[in-house]
Amino acid sequence: MRRRVAAVTLVPLLALAACGSSSPSAGPSAAPSSGRSGGTTSSATSTAAAFNPCDGLDAKPVSRALGAKLKLTTGTADAPRCALLPAKKGGPTFELSYLWFDGGLDAAWKTMQIPAGTVSQPHIAGADDAREVAQQTSSALAISAFLQNGSLIQSVNGLALAPYHAKRMQRAIRAILTQLSAKAPTS
Repeated sequence: MRRRVAAVTLVPLLALAACGSSSPSAGPSAAPSSGRSGGTTSSATSTAAAFNPCDGLDAKPVSRALGAKLKLTTGTADAPRCALLPAKKGGPTFELSYLWFDGGLDAAWKTMQIPAGTVSQPHIAGADDAREVAQQTSSALAISAFLQNGSLIQSVNGLALAPYHAKRMQRAIRAILTQLSAKAPTS
């Protein structure tokens, strides 16, 4: 069941997954990219290639908000990854990614196939924009969140299987977004 819920939630969001490639992106629905969209080349491109959302992420505040211990996983230089994984098998998981997109979150949002769910726009300090989509069933809760700081759009996909605590999951997502915004590079 975990795979089916994750697939339904995450497939439309792959447009923002971007921790592996360095090719420029033509838009938010293009292949994942850590380069700037539209083919713009600048010193920011080298910064983008070295960027990992996990660089400024601390699992402890997120674990406190969730009420369950998480561990940070960053992958390798050849296969970067940013995830908060449960210390206890079957616990909630969070995958993070990013995309450099000059059009901003509002433009990206209009082109994405957003899954059915409850959409909200939380206020996150320092962010230009933020959106969350929550899908809740009796067997799982999936929350996808997007954060814009300048031309950087970061995404968080959280999944918790039943029995889950929706308010704790939302607090954990907000704790992640707050840290991501505070540590977002300026270019």
